[in-house]
Amino acid sequence: MSATHKDRKTAVPANRRGTWVRGAAGIAAGVVLVSATGALAGASIVQNIDGAAEAFPVPTAAVPAGEYSAVCPEPLRLLEGTVDGGDPDFSPVSETALNRVSAMTLSDLGGTVPGSAIAPLSGGDPLAVIAEQVPESERGEPQVSNEDGLTNRVAGVSAGQSVEGAAVMRAQALGEQRATAGAGFTYTATDGDLAGLAVAHCQVPSNDFWLVGAVTTVGAAAVLNLHNPSQSPATVNLDLYGSKGVIDAPGGRGILIAPGKSESIVVAGLAANEENVAVRVRSSGGRVSGFIQQSVLRGLTPGGVELIQPSAPSAASQVVPGIRIQAPDEMDAITAQEGYAGAAPSLQVAVPGGTDAVLDVRVFGPSGEVELPGGGVVTATAGAVTAIPLDSLPEGDYSAVISSDVLISASARVSRGSEPKEPLDLALVPSAVRLGDQHVSVLPTGAGSAFVFSAPSGRAEVRLTPVSADGTFGKELVFDVAGGTTVTVPAADLGKGTAAALIGASGDPAYGAQVATLDGDTPGISVAPIPAGSSGQQSVAVDIGF
Repeated sequence: MSATHKDRKTAVPANRRGTWVRGAAGIAAGVVLVSATGALAGASIVQNIDGAAEAFPVPTAAVPAGEYSAVCPEPLRLLEGTVDGGDPDFSPVSETALNRVSAMTLSDLGGTVPGSAIAPLSGGDPLAVIAEQVPESERGEPQVSNEDGLTNRVAGVSAGQSVEGAAVMRAQALGEQRATAGAGFTYTATDGDLAGLAVAHCQVPSNDFWLVGAVTTVGAAAVLNLHNPSQSPATVNLDLYGSKGVIDAPGGRGILIAPGKSESIVVAGLAANEENVAVRVRSSGGRVSGFIQQSVLRGLTPGGVELIQPSAPSAASQVVPGIRIQAPDEMDAITAQEGYAGAAPSLQVAVPGGTDAVLDVRVFGPSGEVELPGGGVVTATAGAVTAIPLDSLPEGDYSAVISSDVLISASARVSRGSEPKEPLDLALVPSAVRLGDQHVSVLPTGAGSAFVFSAPSGRAEVRLTPVSADGTFGKELVFDVAGGTTVTVPAADLGKGTAAALIGASGDPAYGAQVATLDGDTPGISVAPIPAGSSGQQSVAVDIGF
């Protein structure tokens, strides 16, 4: 898409429009949490604890449906250095750089689209109003006339909204249900040191998440951008893990972020000259979002840009879908150059605990499992990030399943290029959560894309419903994903004019990602996992201490 692209806004029928205002349900949620905490504290303690290693589910409390909120990354900028205090100093972006946000909000069965908008994180007038708030008295009655239940549903869509800073997509709840919504950020540039493609789904804030796969060696720049969209101050602590072990970084403790504000931290200032860095972000007070802007420059040749997004929560098993491997003969010629070894595809596995992990790594392609050298059994050092090469894989789309005897976090790194001495682009592929129902995945602006799905075991059925830029639904596409395989669905199969997709899965566990590519003189690649579903009644973990 050219630089003359004009922003588009989808009109919502007049009888479904009112005045859009930002909602707040914090007080009601707080009352429920206080009551729930008291009840849980008085409950009986689970008996028969068999040693300290015994694990119990974290108690949760249901809260009233509140506003959907997701933070979109700030535009990518070139890191020039640091100023007093270690804050980053940025230079202007390239002349062709475009930073755009697209978003979608699903209506209820009666066709009412929740009040929703894209606005600057720092406040002020909305950049784009997706749908204005509709008073309860004016909402239509749900009327389902066929078996799919979507006949009367529409969506509010905003496509290609230009942004100059971090933005927030908000959607109000309808009744007792949180809005089904989602947004995505796209960066494209064909010139300058930051040439390439970076896409990311806008992130629902959290108090605890992992960013895996940053690089801080010579020529690589990694900047952690933290955002606080809440109405409460947030105090953030960072735990860092490198290739050789835990990184002592006092500067990553007690970072205070005011409501509506952001903080940028140069990762090399905390963990210098590291080939693989994992950052655990934990906040108290307000929930925060975080992305790492990763860029690589090899001499004068751009080596790629990416936005590192949160991986799935740490667990004993991680699934990384959407690993796109370039033809080995092409990539071998590129990685054979001096200083290009880091461009080879690999997995990064972080082991936060004090015990080494024994990993069983299995990789699934379109035709089934592809064996890795050594059978895929790897010992990963405790407190460190271990890289596992994937350069033995043939060209294609893959999903990796990493099983461990301790908790781990994981991602993959891939590159895309044309030939030696030419620019490359890179992608960091986070592990993904299991697919359920009503996931919103917004297509990137100005780039091609494809959906990649995998069912590591058993068999799953994946449903894709296209949503056009005018908010109407296309014909649902249904795909069977056999156990131990990976299926790729080009976005073009969803039909011309598709702006987003509503995704659901049933059967055995399935996982998915969206792979975006940019063709031309500057090849681009970026991968975003399918975000967690956003609808339904919400619950929060209750931390009980005494």
